[in-house]
Amino acid sequence: MESILNQLFWIWSLVSVLPEWLRIFLVLFLLIHISRLILLYIFPPFFTLLCRLLSVMLYLISYPIMKLLASVQRRRREAGKAGLPVWMEFIEGMFSLFEKFLNKMIELFSKRKRNKNRMKRWTFYSATALVILLTAAIMNNPNEWYTQKWKKAEVWLNQDHVHIQASKASPVQKELILNKIYKDGGNIREAPELTSPRIYTITTRETLQFLNEEQVDSKGIKWLKVQTPSGVKGWISSLIVREK
Repeated sequence: MESILNQLFWIWSLVSVLPEWLRIFLVLFLLIHISRLILLYIFPPFFTLLCRLLSVMLYLISYPIMKLLASVQRRRREAGKAGLPVWMEFIEGMFSLFEKFLNKMIELFSKRKRNKNRMKRWTFYSATALVILLTAAIMNNPNEWYTQKWKKAEVWLNQDHVHIQASKASPVQKELILNKIYKDGGNIREAPELTSPRIYTITTRETLQFLNEEQVDSKGIKWLKVQTPSGVKGWISSLIVREK
């Protein structure tokens, strides 16, 4: 797992130097074309098999019912009643409709094999056009969901690598102090966010031990995980501390 994260980081480090629109284009290109390949090569055989199974099930269900209906109709004729009841026509029609639908689906996916190259080209051009349109739409009208998810993905890739490197290298732990005198001291929070509950307030001369963990929140603020002399562990903004 750790090696996979390392590989992700190095791939992302190469991609991160590209403009944002190009990164979005590459991500969408991969996702949509992988989906296209799934639809072309995995979904059709699965769907064809499903249609064949449903066709067999339909036969197994319809056969005894149609046999029963034939017996009922024979007794009606012996009783001198001609014609077919509406309810009987409806049942026969529904079975016939389902059977035609399943056979048509199997036939369509069989034809797909003969037009395989044409289908591959058509879906490739359509998927690429969709990627271009989505990239343009995102860049012109970035919504809140996209902004938060994109930043979280970038932070996750970077911070996971920092965590891996810290666990391997075991660097010398630093001591931190407030970078200036704050009237109300410096707040240590439960999580690396400004909205997280405050768990401790340090004074100007108090020393903190840096625990070699960093995170960047959705607003771009870098947070450092620290421990106080009394053993309290939490997160403090890098904007208000410096190395002792």
